[in-house]
Amino acid sequence: MPFGGGGGGYQGGGGFGGNRGRGGGGQQGGFGGKGGGNKGGGGRSSGGRGGRGRYDSWGGNGAGGGGKGGGGKGSGGRVPTQLPQKMARLTGHADTVSSLDVSDERKQLFSGSTDGTVKVWSWDNGNFQCVNTVQAGGPVECVLVFAPWLFAGTAAVNNGQQNGFVRAWNMDSGFEQTLEGHTGGIYCMAQGGAYLFSGGDDAGVKTWQYANERFEPLIELKGHTQPVQAMKTVPGTLITADRGGTVAKWCLESGALQGTFSTAHTSPLMAMWLEESYLFTAALDGHVKVWDAENQQQFDQVVTNQSNLPSGIAAMITVPEVTAQGESSVLVTACDDKALKLWMMPSFDKRGILATRAGHADVVRCLARGPGNSFFSGGMDNVIIVWEFMQS
Repeated sequence: MPFGGGGGGYQGGGGFGGNRGRGGGGQQGGFGGKGGGNKGGGGRSSGGRGGRGRYDSWGGNGAGGGGKGGGGKGSGGRVPTQLPQKMARLTGHADTVSSLDVSDERKQLFSGSTDGTVKVWSWDNGNFQCVNTVQAGGPVECVLVFAPWLFAGTAAVNNGQQNGFVRAWNMDSGFEQTLEGHTGGIYCMAQGGAYLFSGGDDAGVKTWQYANERFEPLIELKGHTQPVQAMKTVPGTLITADRGGTVAKWCLESGALQGTFSTAHTSPLMAMWLEESYLFTAALDGHVKVWDAENQQQFDQVVTNQSNLPSGIAAMITVPEVTAQGESSVLVTACDDKALKLWMMPSFDKRGILATRAGHADVVRCLARGPGNSFFSGGMDNVIIVWEFMQS
């Protein structure tokens, strides 16, 4: 049975089957043949590593406001100037590429689109090929891969008369199931322990468990009052964020609400990212905010456009980079002026811009980290671009 049994959780139930860890013995090299990549670390959303990390310069436990503005000069070193290289341009979707996820074990990229499909792209020595197109039955808003499982969350259609749902596929056995129960569209999903979580327009977080050879609904976690836009898991905890800027933390074992806090974004929150023990939130107000484990704000970076006005952010990730000075990290923000804007971490020094001439012809809706020092971007131009930081 793909989802293991035994022990813990809401009603028993053990961990997921499969192995999603990204790291362990050093990640594979990337598409340009110059490796590096992430070292150590277990799951995709690890909750911080012991000891001091590169982000501890923010002050650790709750220094309050942190830095603010156009990129504080805190790195103490030369900022690299080489932009990531475009390795491939993937076409085939007929509408916006709304979501991306990666399976390192399978060497596959999964792209969801509002054209109602999920495409599966395999890479071998940097060459990408679409090996499967799955019909989701509705416009796809989010995808989640936990091998051998693939999940897609869909939008509501017909002016909301038809609600969104989660489609589940076992990629090994061919088993398929539609998970219904949400009102409106579904914008995010996460896996933690034996459970699948989904959230969207109805402000509830639904919990699903694989039992009796199919997914069954367990409980709905209630604590949000606006559409749930993003969710991540760390050991023992589910973290969810709604478009109103409220972040909630839930116990994975009991489902109990551990607490909430307001990010005070003034426009809809669109993205959330976890790095070491820090939580990043980003919104259409153009702010990237960084929070420590005690929910204290450590940094508030304003991302601006050419007119020096706030540039709304639709997605963000951090990507490892290897330079002559050693391994570092770059924050990539996808902005409403169609550009990808890059920032050195943890200083928020400006790292560069991938504008329409080099990148997408329309707004980027989603980002995903790839192997080594690579990442993927998907946009409203129906295109996916593969990028990689080449070792300098």
